[in-house]
Amino acid sequence: MLNRHDFHDLQVIAAARELDALHQKRYTIKTLEQPYQRGWRRYYSLSDRALDRPDRPILEAILEVIGSVVVHHSRNFQRRRGRARKLCEIQQPLRPIPLHEWQRKNYPNLWHRYFQYQLLLEWNHHWQPYWVFAQPSLYRLKIDRNWIYQVQEIDPEIEGRLGELDRWFELHQGWRRYGWLKGRRQSCRWYDGEHKKQRFLKNEHRREIARAYLTFPEVDPAASTRRIRTSLRPISPHHPGVAQCRGNELRPRPVQVQVLPPGPFPSDRVAQLAEARRRERRECWFNSSRDHQLRTRSLGSEASGF
Repeated sequence: MLNRHDFHDLQVIAAARELDALHQKRYTIKTLEQPYQRGWRRYYSLSDRALDRPDRPILEAILEVIGSVVVHHSRNFQRRRGRARKLCEIQQPLRPIPLHEWQRKNYPNLWHRYFQYQLLLEWNHHWQPYWVFAQPSLYRLKIDRNWIYQVQEIDPEIEGRLGELDRWFELHQGWRRYGWLKGRRQSCRWYDGEHKKQRFLKNEHRREIARAYLTFPEVDPAASTRRIRTSLRPISPHHPGVAQCRGNELRPRPVQVQVLPPGPFPSDRVAQLAEARRRERRECWFNSSRDHQLRTRSLGSEASGF
């Protein structure tokens, strides 16, 4: 027995079918009694060298497949690009044939000697196999007027019914439900989140950073201490430390390297190192303050004696 959800699914399917049928009847082609020109048309044709060849019928058949047509308002086929707004000619190469199209349409095997198998980089940065025409000099570009012989007229009744169906689909979320009924994927690939391996690597990097914060002291610009574990890998001691001076002069900076035994770093050792570090800082601060006091007293005595 059908419930209200089943009836809603039937309405969605019927509305989608009606929408497809109306889109096919949306435009009516009308032939003009007097054609008019709209811009210029550039297309490929056989060159003078190819007109006298014995394989001219084969070249004409290939041209119907790989030929391209460009329509532009100007006869020089130039447009302004970039911030400089310089005039650049519109590129119009011969169309390469994808490998799957060649297999699907079953082009003659005789055409293989006119093409080369190449890997071309597409817009999504993927290399795809193509059959590229090997002798483009057999064709030449030709410019002619672009004549309009037919126009498309829109039926206002069909256009109004299409608007009603579009609003109904938006109100009832019909397109999402229709895609689910057709078995289409509801979530996009870039919304699926991170891959399992990516999450594992990111967590591993976070753990390494946390361990580094626990085992490594704070960086001292005067003398840094690096603690590394014993390993069989060679350690390259080049550029142990360099301090930037005035101009281009470079002064080497002393670096202390302490090699620890393998295994987990003891927590009590971390506390001892932190306490020793704080003690060194207090001593440095005490020495600097004492030097400042002595310097101040000496300057005061000199001033009084003068």
